[in-house]
Amino acid sequence: MDILPQITVSIKPELYQSVLKTSSFKPGSTLRLKVIELRGDRALIDFGHFRATADVKIPVALGEELLVKVQESGPQLRLCLLNPELKTISSTDSGPPHLENLSDDGFKGIQKDIKQILNQILAGQSVKNIPKPILNILEGLNTHFETFNLEKVIAEVMPRLKLYVDHSGIFFEKMLESVIARLLNESEAASSRQLANHPDVQTIVERDLKASLLVLKNFVENDASLQKTFDSRTMTTMRQAVDVLLTDITNQQGRAVRQLDSTEPFQVFTYALPLEEEKQAAKLKIYYQKKQKAGSKKGFQISLLLSMDRLGEVRTDFYLLDTDLKVTFFVKDPSTKAKIQENCLDLQEILNPFFNQTLVQVIVSEKKIKDFDRENVQITSDRKVDLLI
Repeated sequence: MDILPQITVSIKPELYQSVLKTSSFKPGSTLRLKVIELRGDRALIDFGHFRATADVKIPVALGEELLVKVQESGPQLRLCLLNPELKTISSTDSGPPHLENLSDDGFKGIQKDIKQILNQILAGQSVKNIPKPILNILEGLNTHFETFNLEKVIAEVMPRLKLYVDHSGIFFEKMLESVIARLLNESEAASSRQLANHPDVQTIVERDLKASLLVLKNFVENDASLQKTFDSRTMTTMRQAVDVLLTDITNQQGRAVRQLDSTEPFQVFTYALPLEEEKQAAKLKIYYQKKQKAGSKKGFQISLLLSMDRLGEVRTDFYLLDTDLKVTFFVKDPSTKAKIQENCLDLQEILNPFFNQTLVQVIVSEKKIKDFDRENVQITSDRKVDLLI
C-alpha cells in the first residue's frame, strides 16, 4: 500500500531546473530537513541548499529536524516521514481533524519557568540592571499566567477571562488595525509617530501577549546587557518559552486565515487556561460564527469535559437559545448515568428561576466524550465554547 505524502512543496520552475534534477531529489532519496518557521498547517523548511514553504500533514515543532524520503519530484515535491516517533494524521479519518495546540505539560512548564525567572530577578541585586521595558514585560507575563479559580462566582471570573482571551496574542494585529482605523477616521492628518504613541495603541501593545513576546524575543537575542545579567541556562529557558508561545499564537492565526476561505461557518480558537498547580490546565475552545444569518436567534454553547475520581470522564453541554437553556450530560456507562440522574431534578429547580425553559438530560455516549477535541461542524448558534479541564 502506498504511503500518502506528509509534506508537499510547490517548487518554482527555476529552482526545479537548477536544483531538483540532482540525484539527491530523485524518488527514493533520503533528505534531512529542518523546520525554521511555523505558519499554521504550513511550515518554512530548510533543505540545506534552499528554503521553501511546505504543506505539512504531521505535527512538527519549531527547530525540529525531519528525516524524509522523496516520493515524487517535480513541480510538486512530495515527501514522507522516516522518523519513527512521528505519526501521520490520517487523511482517511472520517471525523474532523484534531487541533494541534500547546500541550498541558508545555503550558504549565512555561508558566512555571516565567514565574521562577521573575522571582529570581525581583529577589536579586540584578534587578537594577534589567531594562525597565523587560521588567515590565516579565511582570505582565506573570500576571497574564496567574491561575484562575473557577470556584469563584462567575461575576468575578468572567471579566478576567475576557481580558485573558482579548490579549492572548491571537487578535493583536486585528485590534491594532481597528484602533488605528478609528484614529485615522477622527484625524486623517495623524502621523505614524502620533498613532504609535496614542494611549489606545500603547495600551494594546503593553497588554497583548504577542507584543510582549516579540519585544522580549528581540531583547533576548540582541541585547548584550541582558545576556550578561542572566546566566546561560536562564537565557535558554526564556528563549524556549518565548519561541513556544509565539509558535502557538502563529499556528492559530494561520489556521484562522485558512478558515476564512473554508466552507465551515465558524473560526475556532483554543486557549490554555492556568488553574491551580495541582490541577490540570483547562482548555477553552471558542467557535466564532463568520456571519450571522439575518433573523437568526442568539445562541450560545459551552462544552465542559471533567475527569473525576468517582464518575470518570463526563462531558456537559450547555446550550442557551434566547432565554431557554438545555443541559446535556454525556457519560460512558449506564451506572454513571444513574448517579447523575439522581440529582437532575434538583439541578433543574436551581436553574428554573433564571430561564424561561430548562431541560436537563443524561445520555450514554463515549463517542461524544472522545470527540471533544475535534472540530464540531454542526454548530448552528452564533458562538460555541468548549471548556476542557
